Amino acid sequence: MKKLTFLVIAVFGLITLANAQTSGPDAKLSKLFEKSMTIDKILALPDADFWKYSQSVLYQNQGFEDGHGIYAWPPAMKQFPKKVGLLSFIVFDPGFFEARVKNYGTMLTLRSYKGDAVSLDNTEQLTSFFYGETLPELKDNFKYFGSELLTPEEFCTTDAIREAYQNFSFKEKESAEWISKESKANTMAIPAGQHLYYAENLTAPAFVDAIGAKANQLGLDAVAILKIQFGIDEKGTICIQSINYGLYGSNPVPKNPDSKNAATNAAIAYHENQVFNAKKLGALDLDAMLKADKGLNVVVYAENKSGKIYKFDNIGKLINKVALGSNYELNMWIKGDWKPFKYE
Repeated sequence: MKKLTFLVIAVFGLITLANAQTSGPDAKLSKLFEKSMTIDKILALPDADFWKYSQSVLYQNQGFEDGHGIYAWPPAMKQFPKKVGLLSFIVFDPGFFEARVKNYGTMLTLRSYKGDAVSLDNTEQLTSFFYGETLPELKDNFKYFGSELLTPEEFCTTDAIREAYQNFSFKEKESAEWISKESKANTMAIPAGQHLYYAENLTAPAFVDAIGAKANQLGLDAVAILKIQFGIDEKGTICIQSINYGLYGSNPVPKNPDSKNAATNAAIAYHENQVFNAKKLGALDLDAMLKADKGLNVVVYAENKSGKIYKFDNIGKLINKVALGSNYELNMWIKGDWKPFKYE
């Protein structure tokens, strides 16, 4: 998709995306944006409607009082983590926009994917812009809870800490193979100076075990990840498809040697490190993303022969709302002011 490659570079090189821009008035494009979900539209929704797009760990899979499982028991935390390190701010284009399935009798089903992705250079440009729009407000977000959010440049204060931060490798076998085998058109980027801490499922037990330990290794109370997934279709329309946030650290409940929870089951076994909270706005996984009704699909760019419209304004506020909502719920439960309906 060479035309889009040069177009997006021009967009980032010549204008400030903090304000919506329009080039070449076109009725069809204007109608598309009128009918589509946009950043401003979703931010204007009442909270009850906004969070209908969310899949929240806090509601679905929160932990247990005796500390078993991969999700923390918030009351045992006593207070919101004081020092939190942002490990990775990830922007990811999986490159899928069409799936076709053919059935041959009852024994054989062939699934093929047609896709394309924004170039790596442009994904890096988007990452830099999204990060710049998000970080100042994100730091204020944590200050609200008496916490300090630190970037790798800020928490890597010694060579040993820097080495511990950069020494991380995790392969989520099924998703990694699914991406590489079914589509070679996908791009992922992080801001300069960051190391990649990636998993399709930010609450997978193996990933939680690996990432949760980083808090102690880096001299922090917790570590966080933000992952923004976007995609481009065959017409050149770009959508934000999901926003993912995860907060991790040491299990606040000491291990009970007499616990009868089966250690062979990762979901219910005791874990030294846990998910403090996680929230996802949009599709649950890459496969669900292929179905339009499952994705978030906030349109930020569209083009045709007559012109183009791009609306990236307030992207930082949208990303921050996901993190703020997650942090607010966690803090409320820690203080004992609120519990999900599951525990009432």
